[in-house]
Amino acid sequence: MTHVLDIIPLRSMVAVADYGGVHRAAAALHLTQSTVSQHLRRVEQAIGGPVVAKSGRGLVFTELGHRTLRHARAILAAHDDALAELGTTDEQTLAIGATEHGADVLIPGLTAALNERLPDRRVRFRLDRNVSLADSIERGLLDLVIMLDGSGLDRANPSGVVELSWLASQTFLAPVGQPLPLVVFAEPCVFREPTFAALDKAGVSYQVVAECANLAGLYAAVGSGLGVALVLTLGQLPAGVQPAEGLPAAHRISVFVRSRADIDPAVRSTVDEALRDMLGAR
Repeated sequence: MTHVLDIIPLRSMVAVADYGGVHRAAAALHLTQSTVSQHLRRVEQAIGGPVVAKSGRGLVFTELGHRTLRHARAILAAHDDALAELGTTDEQTLAIGATEHGADVLIPGLTAALNERLPDRRVRFRLDRNVSLADSIERGLLDLVIMLDGSGLDRANPSGVVELSWLASQTFLAPVGQPLPLVVFAEPCVFREPTFAALDKAGVSYQVVAECANLAGLYAAVGSGLGVALVLTLGQLPAGVQPAEGLPAAHRISVFVRSRADIDPAVRSTVDEALRDMLGAR
């Protein structure tokens, strides 16, 4: 039997990795979730093993999946470069980095807005932490990044300002006479200082009971009842997690757009305006 790695399933697999799941990948690619899942199965059939595995409510890439992902990126890059060099497409890729926070709202909304405003660009998102996005834009690995306040940017002219929210499980009860249990992101993180500052100002004692590397881990810890967390929420909350009451007033955080030095100013302005429109509408 001949094994073939087709371009379209590989592109879906890379999107699942970049966007953090089948749902977000499907929205970005304008496909159904079942189609993206079928593409993953086609890749698995071609290589003879699983590329993803279930982890709680999400997916993680297997060791074989990570190896396949490296080859997939190389294959897609060669494919797209060949088409561009041969003049068969005028489309250019616009690589945008963003954090996980509110991605279920920002990515589909920005994709639709930029497809309309920049029809000659194919938008590709990469989800990562603030510090990694700052490094990627400095190294020229991304065209633009959407970052959160705390990254050393000019705070006088943000694309938008959004509120942070306290979250807890549906069954969480704050302990009486004991420190408030906190779930936080591991350092470096722009949410840690606002979390500690809000509680210190209100005279609320606390202790960190869990540090998480990503948003999925934080939601899992909060949903299990370990403690409360202060995060940015724009979209729908996962099952078992809800806004927490009786805690100090939530802080606000600024959202910025940064671009690599040689990006077309008109493109940067278009992305910034699209983001302002989205955040303003909310």
